[in-house]
Amino acid sequence: MANDDTEKTSEDWVEVAAAGEDDEAEIIAGLLESEDIPCEIEGPPSPWPEDLGALGVSRVMVPPDRAEEARALIAERKKDAERNLSENLPE
Repeated sequence: MANDDTEKTSEDWVEVAAAGEDDEAEIIAGLLESEDIPCEIEGPPSPWPEDLGALGVSRVMVPPDRAEEARALIAERKKDAERNLSENLPE
């Protein structure tokens, strides 16, 4: 449970990632939570499975004092994933 210092209000948390699919946003949130970075996923639930532009985007939000750390972690994991994909491509 978050203490008063990390309570989320829409004005003071910042977006560190946006995803067109809820599953992707959940994975990013899980990564951040595994490093003890508090986060929330914002986005209206949609009955449609496809991305509908801004209406279909889930935003991963964190406290401003953790945003830089969160963005760095996300970027590091993205690079790792790209490297793993390139190493495993058939020749």
